[in-house]
Amino acid sequence: MPEKKKIFVPLVLVFVIINLLALLFGSILKGWKIDPYVVAGANLILFLISIYNAMQHLKAMAQTNPHAMVRGVMGSTVLKLFVLGTAAFIYLYNAGENKNINGLFFSMGLYILYTWLDVRIALKGNPVKKDGSN
Repeated sequence: MPEKKKIFVPLVLVFVIINLLALLFGSILKGWKIDPYVVAGANLILFLISIYNAMQHLKAMAQTNPHAMVRGVMGSTVLKLFVLGTAAFIYLYNAGENKNINGLFFSMGLYILYTWLDVRIALKGNPVKKDGSN
């Protein structure tokens, strides 16, 4: 079981680092017209989805079907895209004049970072054998 817990370490590290940077350098971000609370909120949403995805990757690794892992990675990417897109739509609808577009663009960058991290975790957790099979 300790090996399975290692899968969550990179996610927790990225989450903590991004939140610390957003809160410690909030004045610099505000100078760039990026709301640190929008960044922290998007980071929290992406972190929670990534934790869920990592648990799904662990389940998919136990499957004998080799396509289960591919479906899991693709499904997690689409899930993350839809949830973040819905959250952005709700934010834009409710924020009105106070919306922070630069914060949303920064959040899109976080989406790319978390997606890369999810795929990397999935690939490290499911190594390819020397004969090319899984």
